[in-house]
Amino acid sequence: MKLQFKPEFKAGELASNDCKRCRKPVKTRFEYRTVQMRGTRLNVPDVLVDVCLECDHMISMPRQSIAQLREVGSK
Repeated sequence: MKLQFKPEFKAGELASNDCKRCRKPVKTRFEYRTVQMRGTRLNVPDVLVDVCLECDHMISMPRQSIAQLREVGSK
């Protein structure tokens, strides 16, 4: 059996996820945001992330955005 992964996410797509700030399942939308690299002052612009529609908190990051952060972190 061959595993199939969802194609890349696009800005504006809706999903659902658990929001740690709201402490409940919420509707989310994929948006481009500036992300600060943990433990540094480095900010990476235009990273696709999953955002809570209720509190505007960044919930998660799709797999396709990880490569972008790794590239910036290795410079």
